[in-house]
Amino acid sequence: MLSRRGAVLSLFTILTARVESQARPLEGRYFVVVWACQGPSGSPTESHTFASFYRGDDLAAGNVHPATISWLPATGVVRFGSVERGKNFSLEETLALTKRRGYRLASYGPYEISVQTYSRALLRVRLLNSGRIAYTMINVVAGAMNCIEAVGSVGGPVNTWINYGFAASETVASHLALHRGQIDRDVAGQLRLAGNAPTQ
Repeated sequence: MLSRRGAVLSLFTILTARVESQARPLEGRYFVVVWACQGPSGSPTESHTFASFYRGDDLAAGNVHPATISWLPATGVVRFGSVERGKNFSLEETLALTKRRGYRLASYGPYEISVQTYSRALLRVRLLNSGRIAYTMINVVAGAMNCIEAVGSVGGPVNTWINYGFAASETVASHLALHRGQIDRDVAGQLRLAGNAPTQ
């Protein structure tokens, strides 16, 4: 029969092992949250697909500093048919822009992704920041890409057809995820993501 001290030590050991077992799986893994926003008009010029990419090792250490792909015209204003200088906005800048304009916002994930997808995302961020790629709303011009292509193609060729905004971002999230539709609840809690539903 366990003594009271022995029972307390056993309980402490079990609780410690449980905490460690929850923290350990993040290490060596990678995650993405794909975001979408849409304006009140429902126009493609008032929609945006962007994503934040996370290293599990950073999350396990309590560091939340994602690599973000949020490809927009440098002015932040999307126009039909234009090819112009782009800017890769940070997550904070994009969320602030969305809030300022009164756009609805949705998040998809966090989903686990492969190390290859994470590595390609970092390469894409460098490419976008290099100034060698222009922004275009419709992907028909060499040397230019839109927000959906900027995010989605880090997981290989992606086709969202004529969809944009929420529908396109949901497709991109499924395309990038290792396990389609399986949200990592531990990471979601750490990032304080309530769910995928668009906000009003």
